[in-house]
Amino acid sequence: MPKDAGSKSLRAAGKAAAGCFPIDSDLKQIVESGVAVLVGTGDAQHRPHVTYGWGPRVREDGSTIDVFLDEPRAAQTLANARANRRVAMTIADPISVRSVQFKGAFIDDGAATDEDIAWVQRHREAFVVSTSLIGDPPEIISRMWMDEVVRVSFMVEAAFDQSPGPNAGRPL
Repeated sequence: MPKDAGSKSLRAAGKAAAGCFPIDSDLKQIVESGVAVLVGTGDAQHRPHVTYGWGPRVREDGSTIDVFLDEPRAAQTLANARANRRVAMTIADPISVRSVQFKGAFIDDGAATDEDIAWVQRHREAFVVSTSLIGDPPEIISRMWMDEVVRVSFMVEAAFDQSPGPNAGRPL
C-alpha cells in the first residue's frame, strides 16, 4: 500500500480523457485488491442509496471502473444510475483502513460474463482473507454476498482520500 492514499504518487501520468480522473498503477492495485466496496447513487429527490460492490476493476483506459453488484439488491442502484447518470464508489482496505471515494458518470450496466464472475470470486476470496486478518470469521463474511451479479461501469471524474486522518476528504 502507498504511504498516503492522497499523495501525488497516486496521480497517473495524465493519459485519461479530458474531464476524467486518471487512475495510476498504484491506485489500480488498491482498487483491485481485497477491499470493502460500497456503491452509492441518488434518486430524483437526491435521496442516497448504497449497496455492496464486488470485484472493482479498472479498465485499460485508466479512468473507467467496472464494479459488480448483487443482482437481487441492485434494482434501486441501477434505476438511480440510469436516471441521473451519477455513481460513487468507496473502497476501504480492511487492514490499513486506507479508503478512496470515486465519483463519476454512469456508462452502462450489463450481465456478468463468465470471466467477470471469476474476477468477482477472486475479489471475494481476497476480501475474506483481508477481513480474516482483522478477526472477522470467514463463514460470516461469505454470507454478505449473493451468487448473481450485474456489472456497472462508470467513468471516474474525481477521487478523494477517505482514509481516517487529516487528509480525509481531500481530492487525489
